[in-house]
Amino acid sequence: MADETNAPRAPVMGVTVENMQDYLAIDGDDDVLKSLIEYAEEDARGSIDSSIDIEEYRKLPIFNQAVKTLVDFNYYSRGALSGQQIAYPKSYQYMLNKIRWKVGKPNG
Repeated sequence: MADETNAPRAPVMGVTVENMQDYLAIDGDDDVLKSLIEYAEEDARGSIDSSIDIEEYRKLPIFNQAVKTLVDFNYYSRGALSGQQIAYPKSYQYMLNKIRWKVGKPNG
């Protein structure tokens, strides 16, 4: 049985504002979500290997899930980040580690 976290599916083009609105079950906040998606993609890419083009990462379902996870965390933590006990969700860190192994880079 194939590892579903890395199995190819229909072509993936990255996380969109519409994806995040569905994921978060919200309407609106387009600009906020767009900004958070861009930040999450760059954060994940920079944590893995910034020399790899973002389009290559966007082909990985686990990368897109990591982006959604970080956007979710940051969206609902806006204004409260100074009081956070953790900088990133553990699930986000786990997904980044899986992606590192997938792209063959042990660290960023």
